[in-house]
Amino acid sequence: MTTFAIAGLQLEGPNGDNVDSMSREIEAVVRRFPWLDMVICPELGACGTDIACAQPLPGPREAHFQALAERLGIWLLPGSFYEAAGDLVFNTTPVISPQGEVVARHRKLFPWRPYENAVAAGSQHTVFEIPDVAKFGVSICYDMWYPETIRSLAWQGAEIILHPTLTSTLDRNVELAMVRAHAAQNQCYFFDVNLAGTVGVGESIVAGPGGEVIYQAGKGREIIPLKLDLDYLRDVRQNGWQNLGQPLKSFRDSQLSYPQYERDRDSSDLDALGALRMASKGE
Repeated sequence: MTTFAIAGLQLEGPNGDNVDSMSREIEAVVRRFPWLDMVICPELGACGTDIACAQPLPGPREAHFQALAERLGIWLLPGSFYEAAGDLVFNTTPVISPQGEVVARHRKLFPWRPYENAVAAGSQHTVFEIPDVAKFGVSICYDMWYPETIRSLAWQGAEIILHPTLTSTLDRNVELAMVRAHAAQNQCYFFDVNLAGTVGVGESIVAGPGGEVIYQAGKGREIIPLKLDLDYLRDVRQNGWQNLGQPLKSFRDSQLSYPQYERDRDSSDLDALGALRMASKGE
């Protein structure tokens, strides 16, 4: 049996520098559950939402978490933090190995416009492999509102989607439905970890390859240690959930083309929506 144990940390904390408190939480969960392989934290939990905290990558904040992952012997996604890259700022999640190496960095593909206008958009879908375990895809918060992003990860073989998020708004219930839909449509595990407390609304969720809810958190601080069964996932991909639909195979075998994704193809209907801007009072 191939299994992989991940703990999601739905943390509370002030909107600011939480590197030390987050590190203590990571150390505590590994001490309590020494069988864990990976820990994943929420979006912007380490540094807060002010882009003034941006640092280049590699940089001291990332190096701190590299040393922590190596000392604890775990895979670590310390949420995301703002990355200073010349004149641009990205929202970036590093993936750190048990040897303390950064094996991937995912830049958020879809900043939450029009609220995150100061954050640049990434351009790469991020997949990494842990040999003899699984392929993993990385997605950040608003990325998942675009189904093409998760399908791109599955198309590259991702079996587990790691999704740090920071949702503080009343549309969280919609996101819970999206997680289940993405998991079912792409026959994958989807591990979504939100902030709690005064910054986020919590309600982290982990869904399985049939769209089933493996766990859904409440609104406060929670530790979510789960052992995922990769043999079960591969059976679902081979034979369908409960021997029902096999959507990845059907997508693979389809001869359909998608003109909306061809370069230089415009939509007059979408163009008619106007500019992407903040709504004003009375609209």
